[in-house]
Amino acid sequence: MNICVVGLNHTTAGVELRGRISFRKSEMKRQLNQLCSYANIDGAVIVSTCNRTEIYVSTPNPEDALAEVKTFLLVEKNVTPEELERSLYSKVGREAIEHLFIVVASLDSMVLGEQQIIGQMRTAFKEASHAGCVNMVLTRLFRQAMECGKRVRSQTMISESHVSVSTVAIDIAKRAFDDFADKTVLVVGAGEASELAARYLKEQGVEAFIVSSRTREHAIVLAEELGGVARRFEDLKQLVNEADIIVSGTAATRYVITPDMFDGTQRDKVLILDIAIPRDVDPACSEVEGVIVRDLDDIGREIGQNKDSRSLAAEQARAIVAEETEAFLDWSAGYAVTPLIKAIRLDAERIRQQEVKHLLRTLDVELSEKDLESLECATSAIVKKILHEPTVRIRESASAHSEYETIDAARYLFDVPQANIKTDAKQGAMNQ
Repeated sequence: MNICVVGLNHTTAGVELRGRISFRKSEMKRQLNQLCSYANIDGAVIVSTCNRTEIYVSTPNPEDALAEVKTFLLVEKNVTPEELERSLYSKVGREAIEHLFIVVASLDSMVLGEQQIIGQMRTAFKEASHAGCVNMVLTRLFRQAMECGKRVRSQTMISESHVSVSTVAIDIAKRAFDDFADKTVLVVGAGEASELAARYLKEQGVEAFIVSSRTREHAIVLAEELGGVARRFEDLKQLVNEADIIVSGTAATRYVITPDMFDGTQRDKVLILDIAIPRDVDPACSEVEGVIVRDLDDIGREIGQNKDSRSLAAEQARAIVAEETEAFLDWSAGYAVTPLIKAIRLDAERIRQQEVKHLLRTLDVELSEKDLESLECATSAIVKKILHEPTVRIRESASAHSEYETIDAARYLFDVPQANIKTDAKQGAMNQ
């Protein structure tokens, strides 16, 4: 079984395309099951955040599986083959495994050392598990990835004094306004990123908050925490004209803030921080006099320099990633050859039983129950001792070299038909 990943991120695609490729939680179960209905995909996990969409699959046929994932994206998302070709990356085997560990270690994040990625990966795995779309290999892979992320954060300084998308957004706000004391902040949506940004603004001295969300209960809870007021989402057109700073982070599939919402009564300067994927704010809003729009791509450019400041920690993190990658590959090699070893042992046991029966017929004697038991134990022990060293060598070879080459060679040497090698059935494996 092999691991493949197909994806795009903040380095290969802009915010607009990332928005179109993103997956909504409400659709995740159906889309996971659709993905796993393809012939060469035995299990799948879809990771979809504001900065990346990645699809990890377990497959016996990597090339065919990669083609199926790309077909799936073309069917499910409003994208062209040309757009996919320009923006997608794909990795197989060791490279795919290492990539996952790098991502969980936050070495591939827009913000080096950010802490949200582990939780996002855990959520993605749980969604796939609940959908019945993970097998033993993916389960082991993602559990080890979580451990890798924890090691990086506990054994390096990569997350010390780190910045997040939300904190960098506040830095942008600081440059726009000298003082926050008399400013009104409108928080649109009550997601994690917008909540964090609002809390940071409160720490900077903002006293007046308006919170508006489609889920009114969420708006009320956040407004109470901030000491602000919750307003109806239906009144958003009015609310954008009452704010100096707008932080928007909904999960909407279309623009929630558009140029026509500004009626001329807005403040002299309005800063909109669009931290949503897909975009919440129509880019044309920046053409409205006095309105400044900053989205995730702008924030990404702001924090590019942050990576250099923790280069030592990143080097240490990469060493941990390398260790964890090797550990998983060792386990995977052993897991891959286990069905073959079982088949070899079963075949040897079948031969042993046949020969014992033949011996008993030839001897034409009636052995006692105790003697029969002794004969069984002795012949079983001989078979086990004969097979011990070869099976150990098979596992060692699979770990040190290609497990697939090892399996082919061992099958030839022990004359084991492929049909005799029993692996987990697709559907059965998914429920583990």
